[in-house]
Amino acid sequence: MAPTGLLACIAHTGKWPNLLLNSAQIRSVPALATLALVAGCGASRDTVRAQNRLDLAKDLLGKGETIGAESEARHALEFDARSEEAHNLLGLVYVTRARNDSQLMERADCLSVADASALRAESDEFMRKAAQEFATATEFAPDYGEAWENRGVVAMYFHDWDKAIEHEQQALAHLERLDSAPLARANLGWAFFQKQDYLHAMTELLQANQGAQYFCLGKYRLASVQFARNEFDRAAETLAPMFANDKLCPPIQEAHYLGGQTFLRLHDRDAAARAFRACVETAPKSCQAAECKKALAEVQ
Repeated sequence: MAPTGLLACIAHTGKWPNLLLNSAQIRSVPALATLALVAGCGASRDTVRAQNRLDLAKDLLGKGETIGAESEARHALEFDARSEEAHNLLGLVYVTRARNDSQLMERADCLSVADASALRAESDEFMRKAAQEFATATEFAPDYGEAWENRGVVAMYFHDWDKAIEHEQQALAHLERLDSAPLARANLGWAFFQKQDYLHAMTELLQANQGAQYFCLGKYRLASVQFARNEFDRAAETLAPMFANDKLCPPIQEAHYLGGQTFLRLHDRDAAARAFRACVETAPKSCQAAECKKALAEVQ
């Protein structure tokens, strides 16, 4: 039997939408738009009810309640099948689940490759579903910068650096619907860094760090580029504020490891040992902590 009504609309339009990590931008919708007709489909769009469900979904996701957030986002799609924001939020639900798996594999306990294989497969599947949701969001709203940013995050997860660059550039081309231009630039710079294009990486990361506030992730990534360019003094200077004030940034183990390696090249073994020790103390059972313990043993 051929689908009718809303199912026919979904079957016709297909597909579905975010890193890292950020909350989806959920905008208020005027009441006059409540019953706009879906172009090409026979279903109505009740955007006010959809927005109410999205607000609930956003609150639930902020509390880490992915099951409830997914349910509310899907209810939003029942009221508005072409809601790019609902698809984007569904993508964020899948990214959060993938991130939780990664935390179990790499931070809460450093699992062996064999032990982590099932979690890795599940995480990969979550990210593939997220990619579909974000792609649908940008299909429905090509100006949706935040969904493009989230597509870039998924591409980074799969180490598809060319795709990440393409998506992050699209995000930055649509600033009016992008939550954080500095984050998008930091991700773009990181993708260039992974391709060993240090010139473009430096350009993007310098721009990402132009704000008045200390951008912790951006500073770590900028220091990584400086380290790769053998600019060890500059890397140490970039990282210094987060080492001097442990309340300035959330713990970034990789930054402490990078700091330790930087100090070693500056022949400051005491500072290197402090950095490696801080790395271990942040999450003692993590995979990064294992690397820091090894480096610390060689310094002491």
